[in-house]
Amino acid sequence: MKEIIKIPYDIYESPNEMVVVMPLWWVEKETLDISIKDYRLIVKWLRKKVLLKDDLIPLREDCYWGKIEQVLDLPPQAYFDKIHSKLSSDNVLQIIIPKSIVPEKIQLEVERH
Repeated sequence: MKEIIKIPYDIYESPNEMVVVMPLWWVEKETLDISIKDYRLIVKWLRKKVLLKDDLIPLREDCYWGKIEQVLDLPPQAYFDKIHSKLSSDNVLQIIIPKSIVPEKIQLEVERH
């Protein structure tokens, strides 16, 4: 059975956008893959294990090394083609999800045929 690794992340929202913030320690940008499928944001990356001396025996291993995938549901009013991301120098990923403005009320005119 495959172990599911949960990576902490924060989500912030304003009327115009949502911002997802994910700290991605020990990740190289080249291994980062972000995609959208079925109203879901899929973030995949690889955490490469630190090379150590061959004669070291682990006493405790809490850090996960290997492939990681995080899936987040997107709001239906997201502008999917305007979603963008940036990775800071300290490996904090920000995914900016612009939202369409949904008016409270729209008045429609009725045409006569």
